[in-house]
Amino acid sequence: MAEHDDQEKTEEATPKKREEARDKGQVAMSTDLVASLSLGAAAGVLALGGGALAERCGELVVDATRNVSALGPAEVDAQGWAGLVAASLQSMALPAALVVGPLLGVGALAGYAQAGFHLAPKAMEWELSRLSPAKGWKKIFGARGVARTLASALKITLVGTAAGWAASTAVDDLPILVDAPLGTVLSGLGSVLARVAAAAIGAFALLAFFDIFYQRWQHDRDLRMSREEVRQEHKNSEGDPHLKARIREVQRRLARQRMMADVPKATVVITNPTHVAVALRWDAEQEGTARRANAPVVVAKGVDLVAQRIKEVAREAGVPLREDVPLARALHARCEIGDEIPAALYQAVAAVLAQVWDLAPAGGRKG
Repeated sequence: MAEHDDQEKTEEATPKKREEARDKGQVAMSTDLVASLSLGAAAGVLALGGGALAERCGELVVDATRNVSALGPAEVDAQGWAGLVAASLQSMALPAALVVGPLLGVGALAGYAQAGFHLAPKAMEWELSRLSPAKGWKKIFGARGVARTLASALKITLVGTAAGWAASTAVDDLPILVDAPLGTVLSGLGSVLARVAAAAIGAFALLAFFDIFYQRWQHDRDLRMSREEVRQEHKNSEGDPHLKARIREVQRRLARQRMMADVPKATVVITNPTHVAVALRWDAEQEGTARRANAPVVVAKGVDLVAQRIKEVAREAGVPLREDVPLARALHARCEIGDEIPAALYQAVAAVLAQVWDLAPAGGRKG
């Protein structure tokens, strides 16, 4: 099938197309939102527990220096250094987890809120086409690559502007810190950095808000389908109509063959006389049981050519034919193959069977 360009892909993606894209890991995901929320969580954790974390880092430096001084350079071998490093890592594990844990948790929740939880093994499948240099250059220098570059430049500009504005508001406070004690200087610089970080993260979060809608629009646009693709998918899901028609025709032919095979077992064929034929079988006792049948059963019926064929088979098998226009039409309209005749037609059918049995030679009755 010929490929269709983007201008021809005017139809919205079907649920099946969306599910296939999701299985491949193609979802509407704003990485800017994940990054901004993660940065916000990290800033919040540092604002609440940054002092304790800095104090713990200072204690670690002091302890490490003290241990090295006590051991002396000649006494510190490889095993000793390994022990010092291991102790340092253990002492920093909890403070680091307090920072990294919320960051990862908020990032995971932000991703889940956008796309939900879904395993996409197809996204991890190895595809040689991913190593194609042509596709790589197209991603970098193509229209979409250029758009991403411009968008990144715009983000850097806006975030940098917000951070610069926040820093400029603190310029008047900096001269006060010149002759201030070290604690005051550190506190003042920390306040300035907090304002700059808040402004930068706020600007980034605002960009991420708009990026959500852009990513969803871009995702829907990428999944658009041409009318031919929609028709092909419908054909694949519903089945080829020509094949389905062929199957139905085969089923009807087999059903007619089974029906015709039952005509020689009929007791009588009631006709219209030319357009309708209904074959009835009346067994005094049902096959293989001692229970009596309730009423005659329709074993075959048809109109026009099928009716003519039923009559031909009946004649060849010696099954009597009886013309009764109202009864033939009523049986054809009210009964399906395998049904017993309705009670309202008992009397009319009984009269036909009585004629058949009266005319049948001794020992030649069916049923």
